[in-house]
Amino acid sequence: MGTANGMIAAARKLLGTTEHPPGSNHNIVTTWYGFSGAWCDMSISYEAAHSDNLKAVMGKFALTTAHARAFQSHGRWHYGIGGIRAGDVVFFDWSGGRSIGGIDHVGLVEAVHSGGTITTLEGNTSDAFRRRLRNSACVVGYGRPAYEGAAPMPSHDGILRKGSTGKAVKTLQKNLNTVQKAGLTVDGQFGDATDKAVRVFQAKHKLTVDGEYGPHTAAVMKAALAGKPGVIKPRALVAAAAPLVVDGQFGPATCAALQRVLNGKAAAGLDVDGAFGPLTVKALQSYVGATADGVTGPDTATALNKHLGLPPHDTWDDTTTSQLQKALNAGAF
Repeated sequence: MGTANGMIAAARKLLGTTEHPPGSNHNIVTTWYGFSGAWCDMSISYEAAHSDNLKAVMGKFALTTAHARAFQSHGRWHYGIGGIRAGDVVFFDWSGGRSIGGIDHVGLVEAVHSGGTITTLEGNTSDAFRRRLRNSACVVGYGRPAYEGAAPMPSHDGILRKGSTGKAVKTLQKNLNTVQKAGLTVDGQFGDATDKAVRVFQAKHKLTVDGEYGPHTAAVMKAALAGKPGVIKPRALVAAAAPLVVDGQFGPATCAALQRVLNGKAAAGLDVDGAFGPLTVKALQSYVGATADGVTGPDTATALNKHLGLPPHDTWDDTTTSQLQKALNAGAF
């Protein structure tokens, strides 16, 4: 069995790994896995396999929800980021709902910082393997691999329930008093009255009525406090529009600039999040006259190169991206 440090070292070796072409999911990770698809969790498997940790991470996975449940079934799962450590596998839900069923991304924790932030090493983030700074807004929870010498799991699972105490319970009681006039004594003691109030809240918002206050119920509470139904989708942190570095690398800044143009010239209605997902791919394809199938294959590359005034070829390479960056900077795309 390997170590957390070995897992992190294997992940760092993947930094800079990209897709060829962007949006295709084709790279060394998916080739190794034997499947061309979303590769964030394949990256975790790749890192584990290259550091003698495949058994430690519960096996080889491509589906994030199944991987999270595997950690959970082995007693190595924690909701939220309390007690998180370097080497843990952290799972995200970009919808903001923060439920296991909504998990759609995963990364490896490289470092934990004060103020509730973590540095992660992630595959399939803006079509590359990148280092990211994250907070808890989209975190569902984390799994702790059974590394050699792994730290024990925290003494609790990150959910407030009957018997819980402390500052977090006080905040919950205040919030319940605000959104439904629960009349709770704000004493930090999760007793019968708080349990009943949580169940009333869950029933009102069509949640599982179990009296347990975890990330998903907390996400609905956040929306309720803002006077909104459902959950609030967190906004992506993307740098303000600025001239692009013409380096031939299709990263978040180039993607965000492309999204802004597609929203302005093609009314695409995209979230400017710097992520080259299927909606952005389809909008680009429609804009350059390719079949809008969400897959950046040879036809898309040919149409894009033609639109950019490059010699006809069916490959999206560094020259294509450099020309795209120049066109975006000049307002000529």
